[in-house]
Amino acid sequence: MKKLAIQLTILSLGILSLEKTHAQTDPSYRQYQFNALTLNPAQAGSNEYSDVSVVGTQYWVGMPGAPKTATVSGNFRVFDNFGAGATFISDQTGPVQSTSLNLVGAYHLKINNNWKISAGLKLSAINHSVITSELSTTVANDPDMMNNLTTGLSYNAGFGFLAYSKKVYVGFSIPRVASLRFNRMDMSNFIDKKGGYITYAGVNLELGQHLELRPSVMAVFGYGGPLSLDINAVFTAKKLIDFGLTYHLKGSIGAIVGVNIKDRFYVGYSYAYPMNAMNKVSIQSHELALRLKFNKAVRTADSPRFFN
Repeated sequence: MKKLAIQLTILSLGILSLEKTHAQTDPSYRQYQFNALTLNPAQAGSNEYSDVSVVGTQYWVGMPGAPKTATVSGNFRVFDNFGAGATFISDQTGPVQSTSLNLVGAYHLKINNNWKISAGLKLSAINHSVITSELSTTVANDPDMMNNLTTGLSYNAGFGFLAYSKKVYVGFSIPRVASLRFNRMDMSNFIDKKGGYITYAGVNLELGQHLELRPSVMAVFGYGGPLSLDINAVFTAKKLIDFGLTYHLKGSIGAIVGVNIKDRFYVGYSYAYPMNAMNKVSIQSHELALRLKFNKAVRTADSPRFFN
Protein backbone atom coordinates (compact mmCIF):
# COMPACT_ATOMS: atom_id res chain seq x y z
CA MET A 1 0.00 0.00 0.00
CA LYS A 2 2.87 2.36 0.72
CA LYS A 3 4.37 1.91 -2.72
CA LEU A 4 0.93 2.09 -4.26
CA ALA A 5 0.34 5.51 -2.70
CA ILE A 6 3.40 7.09 -4.28
CA GLN A 7 2.75 5.35 -7.60
CA LEU A 8 -0.81 6.65 -7.73
CA THR A 9 0.43 10.15 -6.92
CA ILE A 10 2.87 10.05 -9.83
CA LEU A 11 0.20 8.57 -12.08
CA SER A 12 -2.14 11.48 -11.26
CA LEU A 13 0.60 13.97 -12.07
CA GLY A 14 1.29 12.12 -15.29
CA ILE A 15 -2.36 12.42 -16.34
CA LEU A 16 -2.24 16.15 -15.67
CA SER A 17 1.01 16.39 -17.61
CA LEU A 18 -0.62 14.89 -20.72
CA GLU A 19 -2.44 18.19 -21.08
CA LYS A 20 0.81 20.08 -21.61
CA THR A 21 3.58 17.65 -22.50
CA HIS A 22 4.58 15.09 -25.09
CA ALA A 23 5.33 12.70 -22.23
CA GLN A 24 6.26 12.88 -18.60
CA THR A 25 9.88 13.65 -19.47
CA ASP A 26 9.42 15.68 -22.64
CA PRO A 27 8.00 19.15 -21.95
CA SER A 28 6.51 20.81 -24.98
CA TYR A 29 5.08 24.15 -25.97
CA ARG A 30 1.44 24.58 -26.93
CA GLN A 31 2.52 27.49 -29.10
CA TYR A 32 5.24 25.35 -30.67
CA GLN A 33 6.14 27.96 -33.31
CA PHE A 34 8.30 29.59 -30.62
CA ASN A 35 10.76 26.70 -30.43
CA ALA A 36 11.12 24.24 -33.33
CA LEU A 37 14.39 22.73 -32.12
CA THR A 38 12.66 21.03 -29.18
CA LEU A 39 10.38 19.18 -31.60
CA ASN A 40 12.81 17.92 -34.19
CA PRO A 41 16.64 17.94 -34.41
CA ALA A 42 16.31 18.12 -38.21
CA GLN A 43 15.23 21.76 -37.73
CA ALA A 44 18.83 22.73 -36.85
CA GLY A 45 20.08 25.12 -39.52
CA SER A 46 16.82 25.11 -41.51
CA ASN A 47 16.26 28.85 -41.19
CA GLU A 48 18.28 31.49 -43.01
CA TYR A 49 19.68 32.79 -39.76
CA SER A 50 21.16 31.61 -36.48
CA ASP A 51 19.35 32.45 -33.28
CA VAL A 52 19.36 32.22 -29.50
CA SER A 53 15.97 31.90 -27.80
CA VAL A 54 14.57 31.98 -24.27
CA VAL A 55 11.07 30.61 -23.67
CA GLY A 56 9.14 30.57 -20.40
CA THR A 57 5.81 28.77 -19.92
CA GLN A 58 3.44 28.87 -16.94
CA TYR A 59 0.35 26.66 -17.11
CA TRP A 60 -2.77 26.96 -14.99
CA VAL A 61 -1.80 30.05 -12.99
CA GLY A 62 -3.00 29.91 -9.39
CA MET A 63 -3.21 26.14 -9.12
CA PRO A 64 -0.77 24.58 -6.59
CA GLY A 65 1.90 22.54 -8.34
CA ALA A 66 0.95 23.89 -11.76
CA PRO A 67 3.40 22.97 -14.56
CA LYS A 68 6.08 25.45 -15.56
CA THR A 69 8.91 25.18 -18.06
CA ALA A 70 11.96 27.27 -18.97
CA THR A 71 14.04 26.70 -22.09
CA VAL A 72 17.21 28.25 -23.48
CA SER A 73 18.20 27.19 -26.99
CA GLY A 74 20.60 28.04 -29.76
CA ASN A 75 20.07 27.11 -33.41
CA PHE A 76 23.05 27.77 -35.69
CA ARG A 77 23.61 27.58 -39.44
CA VAL A 78 27.18 26.30 -39.48
CA PHE A 79 27.27 25.76 -43.24
CA ASP A 80 24.68 26.02 -46.00
CA ASN A 81 24.00 22.28 -45.68
CA PHE A 82 24.65 21.73 -41.97
CA GLY A 83 23.12 23.05 -38.78
CA ALA A 84 23.86 22.53 -35.10
CA GLY A 85 22.20 23.54 -31.88
CA ALA A 86 21.65 22.98 -28.17
CA THR A 87 18.71 23.25 -25.76
CA PHE A 88 18.58 23.40 -21.98
CA ILE A 89 15.17 22.59 -20.50
CA SER A 90 13.98 22.83 -16.90
CA ASP A 91 10.47 21.50 -16.27
CA GLN A 92 8.45 21.08 -13.08
CA THR A 93 4.97 19.70 -12.40
CA GLY A 94 4.26 19.56 -8.67
CA PRO A 95 6.96 17.36 -7.12
CA VAL A 96 8.05 15.99 -10.51
CA GLN A 97 11.14 17.77 -11.83
CA SER A 98 13.09 17.26 -15.03
CA THR A 99 16.26 18.90 -16.35
CA SER A 100 17.87 18.09 -19.68
CA LEU A 101 20.69 19.25 -21.92
CA ASN A 102 20.32 18.35 -25.59
CA LEU A 103 22.85 18.65 -28.41
CA VAL A 104 21.57 18.42 -31.99
CA GLY A 105 22.95 18.38 -35.51
CA ALA A 106 21.30 18.18 -38.94
CA TYR A 107 22.43 17.68 -42.53
CA HIS A 108 20.41 19.37 -45.32
CA LEU A 109 20.33 17.93 -48.83
CA LYS A 110 19.03 19.84 -51.85
CA ILE A 111 16.78 17.62 -53.96
CA ASN A 112 15.88 20.12 -56.69
CA ASN A 113 15.36 23.84 -57.15
CA ASN A 114 12.34 23.81 -54.84
CA TRP A 115 12.84 21.16 -52.16
CA LYS A 116 15.33 20.18 -49.49
CA ILE A 117 15.32 17.34 -46.99
CA SER A 118 17.22 17.14 -43.72
CA ALA A 119 18.02 14.47 -41.16
CA GLY A 120 18.88 15.33 -37.56
CA LEU A 121 20.25 13.59 -34.48
CA LYS A 122 19.79 14.56 -30.81
CA LEU A 123 21.94 13.47 -27.85
CA SER A 124 20.49 14.12 -24.39
CA ALA A 125 21.61 14.14 -20.77
CA ILE A 126 18.58 14.01 -18.45
CA ASN A 127 17.79 14.00 -14.75
CA HIS A 128 14.20 13.18 -13.85
CA SER A 129 13.13 13.08 -10.22
CA VAL A 130 10.17 13.07 -7.82
CA ILE A 131 10.66 15.17 -4.66
CA THR A 132 8.74 13.00 -2.19
CA SER A 133 9.14 15.53 0.65
CA GLU A 134 6.57 17.69 -1.15
CA LEU A 135 3.95 14.93 -1.00
CA SER A 136 1.53 14.31 1.86
CA THR A 137 0.91 10.82 3.21
CA THR A 138 -1.41 9.27 5.76
CA VAL A 139 1.44 7.04 7.04
CA ALA A 140 3.92 8.78 9.35
CA ASN A 141 7.58 8.24 8.46
CA ASP A 142 6.69 6.13 5.45
CA PRO A 143 10.04 4.62 4.35
CA ASP A 144 9.02 4.82 0.68
CA MET A 145 8.51 8.55 1.07
CA MET A 146 11.77 9.35 2.87
CA ASN A 147 14.01 9.33 -0.20
CA ASN A 148 13.43 10.99 -3.54
CA LEU A 149 12.83 9.00 -6.69
CA THR A 150 15.33 9.80 -9.41
CA THR A 151 16.72 8.47 -12.65
CA GLY A 152 20.11 9.97 -11.84
CA LEU A 153 22.03 11.37 -14.77
CA SER A 154 20.80 9.32 -17.70
CA TYR A 155 21.53 9.55 -21.40
CA ASN A 156 19.29 9.25 -24.39
CA ALA A 157 19.07 9.99 -28.09
CA GLY A 158 16.49 10.97 -30.68
CA PHE A 159 16.28 11.65 -34.40
CA GLY A 160 14.07 13.30 -36.97
CA PHE A 161 13.49 14.17 -40.61
CA LEU A 162 12.28 17.30 -42.37
CA ALA A 163 11.20 18.05 -45.94
CA TYR A 164 10.70 21.68 -46.92
CA SER A 165 10.34 24.11 -49.78
CA LYS A 166 9.84 27.87 -49.88
CA LYS A 167 6.19 27.52 -48.87
CA VAL A 168 5.64 24.05 -47.36
CA TYR A 169 7.26 21.90 -44.67
CA VAL A 170 6.63 18.44 -43.20
CA GLY A 171 8.52 17.00 -40.21
CA PHE A 172 8.70 13.76 -38.23
CA SER A 173 10.74 12.93 -35.12
CA ILE A 174 11.24 10.39 -32.33
CA PRO A 175 12.48 12.37 -29.29
CA ARG A 176 13.72 9.39 -27.25
CA VAL A 177 14.86 5.90 -28.22
CA ALA A 178 16.21 4.52 -24.91
CA SER A 179 14.21 3.41 -21.86
CA LEU A 180 13.74 5.52 -18.75
CA ARG A 181 14.48 3.90 -15.37
CA PHE A 182 14.25 5.10 -11.78
CA ASN A 183 16.98 3.92 -9.44
CA ARG A 184 14.94 2.40 -6.59
CA MET A 185 11.46 1.60 -7.91
CA ASP A 186 10.01 0.07 -11.04
CA MET A 187 7.73 2.73 -12.50
CA SER A 188 7.26 1.12 -15.91
CA ASN A 189 3.50 0.76 -15.38
CA PHE A 190 3.11 4.44 -14.51
CA ILE A 191 5.64 6.44 -16.53
CA ASP A 192 6.31 5.99 -20.21
CA LYS A 193 9.75 4.46 -20.59
CA LYS A 194 10.34 5.35 -24.21
CA GLY A 195 9.47 8.24 -26.44
CA GLY A 196 6.58 8.54 -28.84
CA TYR A 197 6.32 10.13 -32.25
CA ILE A 198 5.86 13.72 -33.40
CA THR A 199 4.68 14.73 -36.84
CA TYR A 200 3.83 18.22 -38.06
CA ALA A 201 3.28 20.23 -41.22
CA GLY A 202 2.67 23.81 -42.28
CA VAL A 203 2.36 26.15 -45.23
CA ASN A 204 3.07 29.83 -45.91
CA LEU A 205 0.27 31.57 -47.83
CA GLU A 206 0.51 35.08 -49.26
CA LEU A 207 -2.85 36.82 -48.84
CA GLY A 208 -1.65 40.13 -50.23
CA GLN A 209 1.39 42.33 -50.58
CA HIS A 210 1.68 42.87 -46.84
CA LEU A 211 -0.17 39.91 -45.27
CA GLU A 212 0.75 36.25 -44.87
CA LEU A 213 -1.06 33.32 -43.27
CA ARG A 214 0.90 30.43 -41.76
CA PRO A 215 -1.41 27.57 -40.74
CA SER A 216 0.23 24.52 -39.14
CA VAL A 217 -0.69 21.31 -37.37
CA MET A 218 1.23 19.04 -34.98
CA ALA A 219 0.29 15.54 -33.76
CA VAL A 220 1.92 13.62 -30.91
CA PHE A 221 1.15 9.94 -30.44
CA GLY A 222 2.55 6.66 -29.14
CA TYR A 223 3.18 7.67 -25.52
CA GLY A 224 0.54 5.38 -24.06
CA GLY A 225 -1.93 8.26 -23.88
CA PRO A 226 -4.50 9.75 -26.26
CA LEU A 227 -3.55 11.50 -29.48
CA SER A 228 -2.41 15.08 -28.88
CA LEU A 229 -3.29 17.45 -31.70
CA ASP A 230 -2.43 21.16 -31.98
CA ILE A 231 -3.62 23.49 -34.74
CA ASN A 232 -2.24 27.01 -35.22
CA ALA A 233 -3.13 29.82 -37.62
CA VAL A 234 -0.78 32.80 -37.48
CA PHE A 235 -1.07 35.95 -39.63
CA THR A 236 1.95 38.14 -40.35
CA ALA A 237 1.45 41.79 -41.28
CA LYS A 238 4.22 43.59 -43.17
CA LYS A 239 6.70 40.95 -41.90
CA LEU A 240 6.64 42.77 -38.56
CA ILE A 241 3.63 41.73 -36.48
CA ASP A 242 2.29 38.21 -35.85
CA PHE A 243 -1.19 37.49 -34.52
CA GLY A 244 -3.31 34.37 -34.54
CA LEU A 245 -5.08 31.55 -32.76
CA THR A 246 -4.06 28.16 -31.41
CA TYR A 247 -6.25 25.16 -30.57
CA HIS A 248 -5.36 22.02 -28.62
CA LEU A 249 -7.75 19.11 -29.21
CA LYS A 250 -10.09 18.72 -26.18
CA GLY A 251 -7.72 20.95 -24.22
CA SER A 252 -7.58 24.68 -24.81
CA ILE A 253 -7.90 27.60 -27.17
CA GLY A 254 -5.52 30.55 -27.18
CA ALA A 255 -4.15 33.65 -28.83
CA ILE A 256 -0.66 34.39 -30.18
CA VAL A 257 1.01 37.77 -30.76
CA GLY A 258 4.57 38.64 -31.75
CA VAL A 259 6.71 41.55 -32.90
CA ASN A 260 9.72 41.31 -35.19
CA ILE A 261 12.04 44.22 -34.35
CA LYS A 262 14.33 45.21 -37.22
CA ASP A 263 14.49 41.54 -38.25
CA ARG A 264 16.97 41.00 -35.41
CA PHE A 265 14.94 40.64 -32.23
CA TYR A 266 11.64 38.83 -31.80
CA VAL A 267 9.22 39.02 -28.86
CA GLY A 268 6.32 36.57 -28.73
CA TYR A 269 3.52 35.97 -26.25
CA SER A 270 0.68 33.48 -26.07
CA TYR A 271 -2.31 32.96 -23.80
CA ALA A 272 -4.33 29.74 -23.50
CA TYR A 273 -7.76 29.18 -21.96
CA PRO A 274 -8.64 25.60 -20.93
CA MET A 275 -11.80 24.16 -22.49
CA ASN A 276 -12.05 21.19 -20.16
CA ALA A 277 -12.39 20.63 -16.39
CA MET A 278 -9.16 22.60 -15.80
CA ASN A 279 -11.11 25.87 -16.21
CA LYS A 280 -12.69 25.20 -12.80
CA VAL A 281 -9.33 25.68 -11.06
CA SER A 282 -7.50 28.03 -13.46
CA ILE A 283 -8.24 29.97 -16.62
CA GLN A 284 -4.76 31.21 -17.43
CA SER A 285 -1.71 29.76 -19.13
CA HIS A 286 1.03 32.07 -20.40
CA GLU A 287 4.09 31.74 -22.59
CA LEU A 288 6.73 34.38 -23.33
CA ALA A 289 9.45 33.99 -25.96
CA LEU A 290 12.49 36.15 -26.72
CA ARG A 291 14.68 35.50 -29.74
CA LEU A 292 17.86 37.13 -31.05
CA LYS A 293 18.62 36.53 -34.73
CA PHE A 294 22.02 36.94 -36.35
CA ASN A 295 24.19 35.85 -39.31
CA LYS A 296 21.30 35.90 -41.76
CA ALA A 297 22.21 34.42 -45.13
CA VAL A 298 21.59 36.26 -48.38
CA ARG A 299 19.55 34.11 -50.77
CA THR A 300 17.36 34.57 -53.80
CA ALA A 301 14.83 32.05 -52.46
CA ASP A 302 13.91 32.21 -48.79
CA SER A 303 13.25 29.20 -46.64
CA PRO A 304 9.83 29.26 -44.97
CA ARG A 305 9.33 30.74 -41.53
CA PHE A 306 8.98 27.47 -39.69
CA PHE A 307 8.42 28.82 -36.19
CA ASN A 308 9.30 32.54 -36.32
